Amino acid sequence: MKVSISILFMALTLRTAFCAESEKVGALIQQGDAQVANHQLRAALETFQKAGKLEPDNPDVLVRTSKQCGELIADAKSPSEARFLAETAFADAKRAVELAPDNAKAHLCLAIAYGRMTDYTSNRVKIEYSKFIRDETLKSLALDPTDEYAWHVIGRWHAGISGLNFLLKFFTKLVYGGLPDASYEEAAKYLKKAAEIAPQRILHHQELAKVYVALGKRSLAEKEWQAVLKILPADADDVKARREAKHGLGSDSNLRASARQPASNPIPPLAVIVPSRWTPVTASR
Repeated sequence: MKVSISILFMALTLRTAFCAESEKVGALIQQGDAQVANHQLRAALETFQKAGKLEPDNPDVLVRTSKQCGELIADAKSPSEARFLAETAFADAKRAVELAPDNAKAHLCLAIAYGRMTDYTSNRVKIEYSKFIRDETLKSLALDPTDEYAWHVIGRWHAGISGLNFLLKFFTKLVYGGLPDASYEEAAKYLKKAAEIAPQRILHHQELAKVYVALGKRSLAEKEWQAVLKILPADADDVKARREAKHGLGSDSNLRASARQPASNPIPPLAVIVPSRWTPVTASR
């Protein structure tokens, strides 16, 4: 009897400790999300990493650490640090998908991580990763078709692949077996879907305008630029988008040329960049 009571007491003690730790992780997630909202990206990463030490196999935390590492690449102090951040982002996203294959945000996070890793791979691997970017984003959309950013990413993917000129596409097919089918029409459809879900998001209208320029649909591009100018900017990216919109409404020749400009490398990086306003997942605690 004493042994049974001892075991029960131990079980209750462990359960209490687990609940306390779980609550602490939840609090750290909320703190990190607040730091992201305030554009404190490095502080947010440190906060999420603290949560990861408490629960290393928590997919919600892994998605967040992956996202923050990816977004800090642009501010890296050296190429080696940038590569380390990209590799960490990739590893965390892949682990999140392994732990939570039904988590839409984990698949989207992995798609973006594949995109960022293309800066550090061979041309052959770039081709393989381009397929994974598409596949992981489509998996995310199958799980959550309401995610504006997933529609944005698949739209950007179509635009990026379509932006290759004929010679680059021929070279890719000859040497690496080709890329998945893509078109500006599909890019426009997906980016339009993103803008319909979140009409207040400047980046959706900005990218959609670029695709319309590439398609030669000046009037539709103008509508998207006008939409950009009606929305108050939330950060530096939005301010830049407004400058582009004003320039586009003034003269489309420069923007059309930039939209059709071929990549300088045989195979482009195909990196898919999503601004820091992307919230990967709502805290589930």
